Order: sequence, then structure tokens, then C-alpha cells
Amino acid sequence: MPSAKPIAAAPARRRRKPAPGLESPLFMASVAKCFQVLEALNAAGRAVALTELAALARLDRSAVQRITHTLRALGYLRQHPLTRAFTLSGRMLEFGHTVLATDRLREKASPHLEALNRKTGETVNLTEMEGPEIVYVVRFPSLHAVSVDLHVGSRLPVYCSAGGRAMLSRLDEAEAMAMLGAVRRTPMTKRTVTDLPGLRAALARARELGYALNDQEAFVGDISIAAALTNRAGEPVGAINIAVPSPRWELAEVLRRLVPQLLKTAREINRELADL
Repeated sequence: MPSAKPIAAAPARRRRKPAPGLESPLFMASVAKCFQVLEALNAAGRAVALTELAALARLDRSAVQRITHTLRALGYLRQHPLTRAFTLSGRMLEFGHTVLATDRLREKASPHLEALNRKTGETVNLTEMEGPEIVYVVRFPSLHAVSVDLHVGSRLPVYCSAGGRAMLSRLDEAEAMAMLGAVRRTPMTKRTVTDLPGLRAALARARELGYALNDQEAFVGDISIAAALTNRAGEPVGAINIAVPSPRWELAEVLRRLVPQLLKTAREINRELADL
């Protein structure tokens, strides 16, 4: 077995307002700790021994010991018989499968996204907004080499992603700005817009044009355009986007060749969503 990676020092964190529900008497801290352990193990992406897992989850070792024992007994964790390191078990796959199988938006949008992927030869995604993040629920990869390797389940901040801005642009402006004002906005590249006036302007442009643009704000070398998907009430339920690498695409070509196809596909999906 390869030697374990050293435990990285925990980065300093600014104090933030508690997320909605954390201060409710209904909130169960023990359940929250369980998910801290699962999220830490998922983020590590490898087998992790108990002491390191406690550090990654920012929890007391004895608490993590009880949590991992329970999860292993229930079949949600595996433990190596020699190293005693933990990994997520295959049983966790059942949750992801159910999430995807019961997502009506994914069902309606997937054929259209596959067709768009074939026409453009570029990466096409469906994202949904969950709190301050977007999550990828469908991904048809490019036929060419790409600079960003994301997958179904990947998450990005809503403020600096094209999909997030597309969805925010379909909300009431005050509501969208309140959401942006409540989250910590850390630059992901030198181009990331994080100030509220700049984000307000970006949402106004997306509202006017019908699509949002992200020019290397989330990842260096990645240009992304996105259009919102809405329900019958006009509320955003998701966004579709096309992502291309800047070494192969000039921004002007993205706007000229890909935006019309993106908007056409969004209109087709939205017509079907109106029947739901």
C-alpha cells in the first residue's frame, strides 16, 4: 500500500452567518456530524485512516470512530482489513442513481443536450441550483481534448458559473442580489467578478441577452455560455451550457456560432417543460 498523504493544515475561515435551519431546535447535530464525515471522505477521493479522517472532517476522533463504526455496520463504508482505512461503499451509488432517475428535468433535457453535443462536438451540460452552488446533473463531453474535467455531481459556486448566473438572471433582481450578498465570493481566477455591482451588471446582461457568459472566471482557459430553463411560472429550474477551451475558440466565434444553437435548444426544452 502507498504511504498515506500528510494531513493538510486547515485553512483559516472567515466567520459567516449560519446557514438557514442550523439554529433551529429541529436541527440534529449528530446527523450533521455524520455527513461531515461522509463529505470529508468523498472529498479525499481515496482511502483514509481514522485519525486523518477526523482531521479532515474537523471532528473529535472518538466521534468519528463511532460514526464510521455505525456507517460500516450499515454497509455505507468499507474498511480495509490491514490498513483499517475507510472508503465509501458501493451502496452509496444507490442514492445517486435514484436522484438521477427521478429528475424529470434531466429526463426531458437529455435528448436535446445529446443532439446539441453531436452538432457542436463540444461539451454540453445541464446544471441545477442548490443553495449557493450549481450541481451538474447531465454532461455530454466534447469530442476534443478539454481543459476542465468535471463530472455529474460536480459543483461550482453560483456567482462565477455561467449556469448559475443564467438561473439568477431569471429571478427577481432583489432576490438574486440578496442570494449573492449572503455568500462568500472568492475569486477562482484573476478574471472572476466577485463584487456585487459587477455581478448585478452581469445578471442584467444575461437578462437582456437571454444567456450568461463566463469567460475564464471559473477556470483558466474555459469559456462557458448558459441559458436558463424555466417552469410554467417562469421560475428557473436549471440551465444548459456549452463549455469550450479558449485555446481552440475565440470568444467572438463562441458568440457567433454557439450562442444561437444554445438558445434554440433552451427554447425547445422550455416548450416541453411548459407541459409539466
